[in-house]
Amino acid sequence: MYYYENNPKLVGTKLFDCIPQTGKCPINCNQCFFNHAGFFVDVSVNPHMPPIESVGEDGIVRVNTGNDSNINREYVIQRTKQYKNKFYNTSIPSFGFDAPFVFTANRKEEELPTIVTKAQPGLMFVRLRVSPTNLDKIDMGVEAWTKLGVPVVLTFMRYYDENLQLPAGYEWKKHILNSAWCATPDFIDDVMARYSNNRLVSMCGSKNSSYCKDCLNCETYYHQAVKRMRKE
Repeated sequence: MYYYENNPKLVGTKLFDCIPQTGKCPINCNQCFFNHAGFFVDVSVNPHMPPIESVGEDGIVRVNTGNDSNINREYVIQRTKQYKNKFYNTSIPSFGFDAPFVFTANRKEEELPTIVTKAQPGLMFVRLRVSPTNLDKIDMGVEAWTKLGVPVVLTFMRYYDENLQLPAGYEWKKHILNSAWCATPDFIDDVMARYSNNRLVSMCGSKNSSYCKDCLNCETYYHQAVKRMRKE
């Protein structure tokens, strides 16, 4: 089974993490898991590049699950050109990558999500960060992006400060490697019920699991995006 040893979240999948840049991400989104102490790999000095022999022919490289693929964009593209299957991650609305990509449309989750007028074939899905207090904005983002035929994957916010006072629907627990305030299964059910009639809306992981093997959104939407790009 494919698995690059440093990230336990990827066990049982074809996914490999890749972070070509070094240092912290300058965007520094609220509650960023990459900039937060305890991220699965240290890239303060050296980049995180999975060996080609480990990735193999059908492994899929997730470029910039930490940092952003539009930070030093040309370097990122050049540095990852050896990977046959890859997709980029960005929260900056500058597209036109040479491979599929995921766009986080609300890196500032309490502000309105970014919307475009036309979707690009390489856009795998739009990621929306869900908080207990931004559901009206999530509604708007879901409606706008799915009208364009773009899948939306909801990512429920996690909060690392144990002293935060959060509304009902969050509990303190261990998430993969680190403890954080995490959405409860009941809160997740309530949110997902809002979009039960929209087949283009799903969530990252499941209400009971954050492991990629229990989701497979990235693998599924990657292959769909590749097919669309080949038709262009």
